[in-house]
Amino acid sequence: MTDETTDRTYRPARQARSRQTEEQFLRAAEATFAECGFARSRVADIISASGCSTGSFYHRFADKRELFDVMADRVYAYLEQRSVEIDLSRDRFGSIEKMLSQYADFAFAIVGQNVGFYRAAYEISAMDQEVWDRLKTLTLLVGQRVAEVAEQYHDEIAAADKVAALQHAVQIIVTLSIHTTLGSGPLFPDDPEELKKVVVRAALGVLR
Repeated sequence: MTDETTDRTYRPARQARSRQTEEQFLRAAEATFAECGFARSRVADIISASGCSTGSFYHRFADKRELFDVMADRVYAYLEQRSVEIDLSRDRFGSIEKMLSQYADFAFAIVGQNVGFYRAAYEISAMDQEVWDRLKTLTLLVGQRVAEVAEQYHDEIAAADKVAALQHAVQIIVTLSIHTTLGSGPLFPDDPEELKKVVVRAALGVLR
C-alpha cells in the first residue's frame, strides 16, 4: 500500500487503547507536516515519530492523505466550535483595539498549535480546492460573529460600512497569522509580540 492509495479505509478508534494510538499518529503527523510539509513527509516518517507499528497505521488509514483528512475534520470541528463561542463584544473588551489584539492572540495561537495542518492544507489545496474552501467557510463564520458586534464599536470605526470594515480587519488578522507563521513576509518582525502589534495596526488601519 502506498501514499497514492485512494480507497478510504479509516476506522474510527473506539477503545481507549485504539484512541491513544490514533492520537499518537495525529500528533506525529502534525509534527512531521510542520517540519517537512505534506509532499515530503513519508508514511514511514509518521509511523516512526508515532512510536506505533506499521500495521496499526494501515489498520486505520489508507495513506497519509486519509490521515490528513482525519486531522482536518478535527481541526475544522474545533475551529467551528471556537468561532461560535468566541466573545468579541465591547462589554468584554471596552475598545476595538483591545478586541482585535485579543483576536490576534487567538488566531496566532491556533495557527501555532496546528502549523503542520496549515502547511499540509496549503500544499494540498493546490490540487484539492475543497480543503481551503472549508477554511474559508470558517472565516466566513467569524465574519458573521464580527457583523453581530460591529454596531457596538460604531464610534471607533470611521469607515462608512462599519460591518465590512470590521470584517476586513479580522480577515487581515486571519490571513497574516497563517502566512507569517508559515514563513511568508520576511520583512515582518521576527519577535512574535512585535509581529502581532504590526498585524493589529494593519487591521486598525482599515477602520480609520
